[in-house]
Amino acid sequence: MGSAQRGGGQAGKEGDARRCFLDVSHRRRDHRAVTSTSRPPLSTAAHSPRARLRAFSASSTPGLIAPTLCLLPHRLSAACGGRSDTYVHVSHSLEIITMSEDGYLSFLTDFIPVGPQTYLHHKLHSDIAAASVAKDNITDYKALDADEISAVPTYTLQGLWWVLWLVCLEYVVLWWQRAPLPCLHDNVMSMVHGVLYEITKVLVRGTEYGAYMWLWQNYAFLPPMGDSFLAVVALVVLVDLGYYWFHRASHEIMLLWAIHQVHHSSQDLTVSVGMRHSPLQRSFAWVFYLPLALLGVPPSLMLAHAQFNLLFQCWLHTEAVPSLGPLEYVFNTPNHHRVHHGSNKYCLDKNYGGVFIFWDHLFGTFEAPDKEQKIVYGILIQPEFFNPISHQFHYFRNVVRKMRSMDSWRNSFVSLIKGPSWLPGAPWTGWDKDKLDVTYPREYMKATATPTTHTYVILHFLATLMLTCRLAPHAGDHQAAVLLYSGSVVAALTSAGMLYNQTWYTPALEAARCVGGLVLCLLVTPPAAAASLLPLLTVLYVLSLLIWVFKPSFVLCNRAAPATPQLANAQQQKKHFE
Repeated sequence: MGSAQRGGGQAGKEGDARRCFLDVSHRRRDHRAVTSTSRPPLSTAAHSPRARLRAFSASSTPGLIAPTLCLLPHRLSAACGGRSDTYVHVSHSLEIITMSEDGYLSFLTDFIPVGPQTYLHHKLHSDIAAASVAKDNITDYKALDADEISAVPTYTLQGLWWVLWLVCLEYVVLWWQRAPLPCLHDNVMSMVHGVLYEITKVLVRGTEYGAYMWLWQNYAFLPPMGDSFLAVVALVVLVDLGYYWFHRASHEIMLLWAIHQVHHSSQDLTVSVGMRHSPLQRSFAWVFYLPLALLGVPPSLMLAHAQFNLLFQCWLHTEAVPSLGPLEYVFNTPNHHRVHHGSNKYCLDKNYGGVFIFWDHLFGTFEAPDKEQKIVYGILIQPEFFNPISHQFHYFRNVVRKMRSMDSWRNSFVSLIKGPSWLPGAPWTGWDKDKLDVTYPREYMKATATPTTHTYVILHFLATLMLTCRLAPHAGDHQAAVLLYSGSVVAALTSAGMLYNQTWYTPALEAARCVGGLVLCLLVTPPAAAASLLPLLTVLYVLSLLIWVFKPSFVLCNRAAPATPQLANAQQQKKHFE
């Protein structure tokens, strides 16, 4: 590659640095030098870790990020002869690069010695050549506020669309196997929880990862990992190790279990359960990945691979896949994960691994399935409602009740940090003899719904999912319009659960929601990415409002009367004990 001698000025140096970057990117093709236009003078602070983090920018595909580019600066510096000035300009070149999802996938396949004309490889270089969006040159982390923290990749949000197709495929496979089909409302509510988990990113947008970014910038004692095959595998393993301890803590610490129980509250095990997470997990999940910051893993890579870890686990939540033989010695499979989701006594606190199962073998939490027992799904204290907001908080009543039952302040505090079944004098997770043994058959809570109820809920759910995908690129903006439309998404998701409960106040609340949504569409201009949805949302709100004003029985179940206030109060007064 040519040296940076042409054009003694700043522009000449930057042009050669850009050519250096593109030449390294094309090294597997033909090592051609690529000319580029010069750019304005840059700050010499652009080589800081924070500058490299700015490479983690908005993608050319809406809502997708380019997390892997943070791997490249040290390689580019070496390829350009180790020159510090070239490194500075290469770092800035990374700041202005965007990449689509296919570009990231092509990066992952770059270490495989395949033909250079493959689609993914070509797409990577096309994205690099076409990128021209410059970001603010912010290099001081301490000068950043919550709104300026780099956006979190939205791979899990994009994955929700694929999970919808997997749910349909799962129904077909189970029907072909002549197995019992999961209830539709359970799948819908799992997807509702998934969208609720994603829409909260619009409100917090990466602020919970501030500690990780600070540690990585100031205390990382290893250089950034390379992009070799071994480096990618090492990152996958390290992220899964962090997930194992996050997952184990979520089961074996009472306060964290009160949050994580949302994931286990489904009474069917379907692929949609893989997206069923509580937004409250954001308050503590990042802690378990902090060691990666000390190892020099850039925040963008950690965030991306943590989401890939969750997306991988979607296919583990199914009864359609049998045992996979020798693969089960290394990888987590549906056969292992069915045990983890069981409420049977032998299933409790077992099989925490995400991608790999050898963590459970190593740390003593592995349990093989018992062929003599049919696994019962759900949690020991199963909620009797579908409202997704209530699902986030209902278990804290049991936390408080258990605290009050203790005979001392010390035991009350310990009950918060030990397992849900812990009692004074017992081990951390409690004695097995003190745990409930849920066996098949178990009473199944079904929704009060007709086909028109399901159709109404699914249409509004799809509308909120599309709106969420278009709001995601504006996460962190905290503009009034973004917050208002995000609030409308939360309201729609909440109404889905209320429609399945069909309480006496459901028609009035749903009519009020439709009026509020219609006023929002008419008076508040959404972000540009969401503007194309306004006609669809307006028509949907108008038609829905007409239904609730003139014929609510069209959506409400005709075979069973909605719950009365007296019945609702009686259900709330019913006590459960673990």
